[in-house]
Amino acid sequence: MKRVFVIFFSFILLPGIMGQPLKLEQCYEAAKNNYPLIKQYELIEKSKKYNLDYAVKAYLPQLSLNAAASWQSDITEFPESFTTLIDRLGIDDISFPDHDRYQVVLDLYQSLWDGGVTEYRRKLIKARTEVEKQNLEINLYTLYSRINDLYFGILLLNEQLIQNELLNKELQRNCDRVESLVAQGVANEQDVHKIKVEMLNREQVESEMKSTKKIFMMALSLFIGQELNDSTEFERPAPLSLENYHGIRPELSLFEIQNRQFDVQKKGLYSKGMPRIGLFAQGAYANPGLNMFESGFSPYFIGGIRLSWQFGALYTLNDEQKEIENNKNAVAIQKELFLFNQKQTLLKYQTEIEKNKQLILKDEEIIALREKILLMSEVKTENGTLSMNDFLQDVLLTDAARQNKAIHEMQLLRSMYQYKIESGF
Repeated sequence: MKRVFVIFFSFILLPGIMGQPLKLEQCYEAAKNNYPLIKQYELIEKSKKYNLDYAVKAYLPQLSLNAAASWQSDITEFPESFTTLIDRLGIDDISFPDHDRYQVVLDLYQSLWDGGVTEYRRKLIKARTEVEKQNLEINLYTLYSRINDLYFGILLLNEQLIQNELLNKELQRNCDRVESLVAQGVANEQDVHKIKVEMLNREQVESEMKSTKKIFMMALSLFIGQELNDSTEFERPAPLSLENYHGIRPELSLFEIQNRQFDVQKKGLYSKGMPRIGLFAQGAYANPGLNMFESGFSPYFIGGIRLSWQFGALYTLNDEQKEIENNKNAVAIQKELFLFNQKQTLLKYQTEIEKNKQLILKDEEIIALREKILLMSEVKTENGTLSMNDFLQDVLLTDAARQNKAIHEMQLLRSMYQYKIESGF
């Protein structure tokens, strides 16, 4: 019920309902709650409950019914000397059982102490459940990187569309200006055509970017379970400080949980070699009964306390302990390998972050210079000292510089948030 409430709450916070910009963290949570694999949580919990109930029932009274019919080659008889004595005494009503026997037995056993086997099974069930749930968490954790790719891809396309719109306005302004010069007989109409061709090229680029954005939004919509459209606003995440993110990856938690499971298994080995104590009762209807000298069917009852001790488990105890230790060593190696790979990945993103920071600084310098060049080119064009081809080249180079900055900014943000994911929330 708690998880259902969380899922519902996450959906009502989405922008389509609240009218607020969509945030990256909202996409993380919504994607996790909407992913089909999340249903596995409920199945794991149900399985845990069923297994625990089954384990506890080991302490319930165990009732069994057995019936048998048999024939035996020999029966109980008195020695010949004893038979002669009985004859002399005139006793002639002693009977002996027949070769065929029949019995119906009802057995009842109540365990008092099973050596800790039931408690071990309960702990093992809980430990295995935690392992299954943590494996599920790992699978769900991989969603975050996929959400990053889509979300920052959409943000980049939005920024590129803005820059493209600015370029279109710049081209339109210059087109109007050149048309005015043509009217004055100062410029050539061919220059107007060149600008309009470039404006058409920008329209094609815009169409392609919108199509790509639509594909990204459709994919993101499927992940978060919320319809997205052109009116959906995407909030640009704030830059991160890498020092603030040194969390625990679900893989590391899994290694710890696995070790706890091995500890439970190791302790459970000793319960196999412990004695069992319980009460028993047996009621039967048999021919013969407990009295072997009484022929015919008769009921009987037996009850008492029983101690059983199986020593066979001690023979393999040492080997089983070694196997568990070997499994723990394997987990330790997996953890070491994971930490090694994680360190390499974090170093990669740190390098990318520093690289993009430097690129953005250079982008700003380039843009400033390109804008100065563009202003001078515009004056030269009006004076007729610069061709329209050269002027358009300066316009496009200025736009390219702005586009490069937008790309590097998105790459920087994505690297920061990928670093956050890789280091652990």
